[in-house]
Order: sequence, then structure tokens, then C-alpha cells
Amino acid sequence: MHGTEFPTRPCEVAALTVSEFTSELDSNVTVSFDHVCRRFLDDANRALVWFIRFRALTAWRERGDVGTWLNASPLRAERACEVAASFELNQEWEFDAEAFRSAVERL
Repeated sequence: MHGTEFPTRPCEVAALTVSEFTSELDSNVTVSFDHVCRRFLDDANRALVWFIRFRALTAWRERGDVGTWLNASPLRAERACEVAASFELNQEWEFDAEAFRSAVERL
């Protein structure tokens, strides 16, 4: 079995399936790396990818303009999680705020 490559640059962060990323996802709870590793027992790099994507999603949600926008429609938060599973990261290891928001709106 071939595992997930270790990402050394943002463009190398592998895409996850929506179910891999959103299973047991609660963006209001602090997540431990050990907990995520238990979900990906056979692939520690996949756990790392999950953590990178979760952190990028959290950083995007913490932007001042995003909270109000997310709360305006109940499905937006769910769609944001779905998009985060595979959305491209920028050079800061985050999601480009406007491009990410557009992708959520298109979904």
C-alpha cells in the first residue's frame, strides 16, 4: 500500500475525500494530533494532511468577515468543510479567502 506523501510545500498537501475530512469534525473543539492519528492508523502523513487542512479552515473561519457570512446560511459551514477537504492551499499554508468563499458559494 502506498501512503500519502509528506507535504513539504503547500501545493503538495494531498486532497482528502469529503468523508475523510468531515467525519467526526467539530470545528468548535480543540483537536489533538494523537486523536487524528488514531483515525489514520496506517498513514501518519494523511493525519498530517488532515491537520493542515483543518488549520487552514480554522484560519479562514477566524477572519472577521467570514463569521457573519457563514451564519447567514445554515449550509455554508457544512459546505466550507466539504470544500476544505481538497481545496488548494496558498503559500501561507492557508486557503485564499476570496477564492475559498467563491468555491463554497458555487457548491
